[in-house]
Amino acid sequence: MKTLLKINCVFIAVILICCTSCDTDSIYKEEQYKTVVYLLSSGADNIFSESYSLSENEPVKYISIGLGGSNPNKEEIVVTLEYDMRLFDLYNSNNFNSEDEFAKRLSPRRYEIGSYTVTIPANSKEQYVRVPVKVRPLGLSPDSTYFIPIGIQSVSRYEVNEDKSRMMYHVTIENEYARQIVRTFYTKRGQVMNERTEVETVMTGPKTLIPLTGNKVRMVAGNEREDVITSVEDIEKYSVVITVKDDNTVEVTPYGSLEVEMVDRQIEDQVYNIYDPEVMQGTRAQRMFLLSYRYRILNDDNTYGDWIEVRETLTRVEED
Repeated sequence: MKTLLKINCVFIAVILICCTSCDTDSIYKEEQYKTVVYLLSSGADNIFSESYSLSENEPVKYISIGLGGSNPNKEEIVVTLEYDMRLFDLYNSNNFNSEDEFAKRLSPRRYEIGSYTVTIPANSKEQYVRVPVKVRPLGLSPDSTYFIPIGIQSVSRYEVNEDKSRMMYHVTIENEYARQIVRTFYTKRGQVMNERTEVETVMTGPKTLIPLTGNKVRMVAGNEREDVITSVEDIEKYSVVITVKDDNTVEVTPYGSLEVEMVDRQIEDQVYNIYDPEVMQGTRAQRMFLLSYRYRILNDDNTYGDWIEVRETLTRVEED
């Protein structure tokens, strides 16, 4: 009798455990596989960055609307987007102390969003849809940060992931020679010489190139220190513009108050003031500028300093 009672107790306990387990699995599956709608972004600020080519008049990139959950959506979903400033205002207040430093809203005259109403078809295999964003990038400043603030206004069914219901679409610029989305580094090597004192200094180290237009980039002149350039005035005082022509010859001109003159130079078979996108280094082709120019800086008392003659080779550091 006692043995039978023990067996019955064990049997009941097993049934209870199984029922509890089944109930837990049901809850888990319900939460795990629930369909939720969100905007693709990254980081605590919910930013999604795209790079637009300055060589195109109206290049197109995309905003992505995603579906969370492991199972496809059983029904069609209509998602309505809206212009949403909440994250943008929070980003500026959290990251900057003055309005001069603030990120900027990209002017509506600069972009077109394909549609603010998007349909995700039923049983979508991709689990996302892309919304085209056409931008007119020429004239955007490489020294400014531009956002299009976007939010989900409503969905026709299912739920919205509130943590990912808003995002800031970060518009950056690029050309063949440099990108804004990540700093484009070149390794510099060469010489600078003060023409008055005839003191010559070897140039080595990294140099940053900044995209301006489809065929123009900006950089600091010669061996000037990039780390001391912290204002618009500094940029205009120490920077030059490299313009790449159709035949890959280049011209170096002032960006601001700097005075610049080209210097013709040829060492053995090597001609300067050219851009060569396929210089073989071992078994690998490298993108390279070979530059020869001289410059002098406008001082605070409105007089120019000494002429500094520059011969430099810039080799692009390729992204992994």
